[in-house]
Amino acid sequence: MATSVGYKQARKYLNKPVRIKTKTGAVLYGTIVKVTANKLHLKLESVHPKGSKAHATFVPFIIPLVLFDLLAIILLERRRRRLRRLF
Repeated sequence: MATSVGYKQARKYLNKPVRIKTKTGAVLYGTIVKVTANKLHLKLESVHPKGSKAHATFVPFIIPLVLFDLLAIILLERRRRRLRRLF
C-alpha cells in the first residue's frame, strides 16, 4: 500500500469484510482494521494458503504482557533486597 492510490482504495474498505489475494497466491479473508502509508492491518478470519507463509498469531499481544511481568518481578526483587538491608 505504498502508493496513494492503494492507500485511498484500502481506506474505502476500512472495517468491512474483504478477500485479499497476495502476490504469492494466498487468499486471506478478514476485516481491514487499520491502513497506514505502507501497511494494511487485517483481522484474519481464515487463510487459504497456496505456498504462502501468512498466518494469524497472538505474539504481538503476548510479548507486552510477558515484558510487564518480568519488569514487575525485577522491581519486586529489588525492593525485597533493599528491605533486607535495612533489617
